[in-house]
Amino acid sequence: MTDYVATVAMHHDAWGSFLEPDPTLADLENPAEALGIPILSGHHADLKIFEGRNTVFDRIAARIESAGIAYEDQCSAHHYFDVFTRVERTHRELSRLVDVGVFMGGSAAVLAGCVEPMGLELDLVDANHVYLQFTYERLRRIFPRAMSRVRMFYGDLPTYVNTVLLNEPQTRAMVHHDGAHDFNQVVKDISSLYFARDLVHALALQDTHLRGDIKYYNFVDAAIYAMFGRDVKFEALGANYRPGDSVTSPDQWMGNYFLPGQPEGMYIPFSSVDWKYPHPTMAIDAFLPVKADPQV
Repeated sequence: MTDYVATVAMHHDAWGSFLEPDPTLADLENPAEALGIPILSGHHADLKIFEGRNTVFDRIAARIESAGIAYEDQCSAHHYFDVFTRVERTHRELSRLVDVGVFMGGSAAVLAGCVEPMGLELDLVDANHVYLQFTYERLRRIFPRAMSRVRMFYGDLPTYVNTVLLNEPQTRAMVHHDGAHDFNQVVKDISSLYFARDLVHALALQDTHLRGDIKYYNFVDAAIYAMFGRDVKFEALGANYRPGDSVTSPDQWMGNYFLPGQPEGMYIPFSSVDWKYPHPTMAIDAFLPVKADPQV
């Protein structure tokens, strides 16, 4: 464990609050190494495959590529492009983008590229100090002028909703969810949005095609059907793999694989959803963590 990780591990009282960026990362060639973040696959989404489709996205892709920072992506280029197109299509109805589960900033980098040209704010939400700090530093190197409108919130989505959204009633948000993929946590996360449903324009989710070792309960799509019913209206996002593609077999790390013929993600406008859960008599307190257990 690095000295940095040991230090943030002691600050459990930061849970449920906005963090300040760590200035010691600014001059480091490899912030991931300093933060103790392992880069396993080294996968970089090839955003250039969409070159020429949209000038704003072309600029985002070029800035991401030129940043010269070590990272890996967890989403496909198709997912990033599809999320971008939803933001661009609806940005006049939005004031804020909320990226839940930032990992190493793949989706956050694309969303940060929307901040200046579309007049939006960006909140990064994660239950891990370290990934927040890395992502913020990565964004700072890519889009420095946007950073006055980017915040880091340390906590899960229910805590963010309870602490931030419900106290900022003028917000109109699009939430991008790529956080915990555990069925129970996804249900808690989406349930919390019920209490802020008038402040949320749409929800975009990633890994609705993901499966893996049973101990991880990776069933994001099942959680969505539990919340909104089997006939929920959504737009497919991202890649859709064919039977026999290499990614449809379990990987070497967590046994993860993708279901063939299923979309990588879903985009769900809240104007059309029929909430099957939670019950109207329930309160958001039921979905908050009993005790914050920060991950480092």
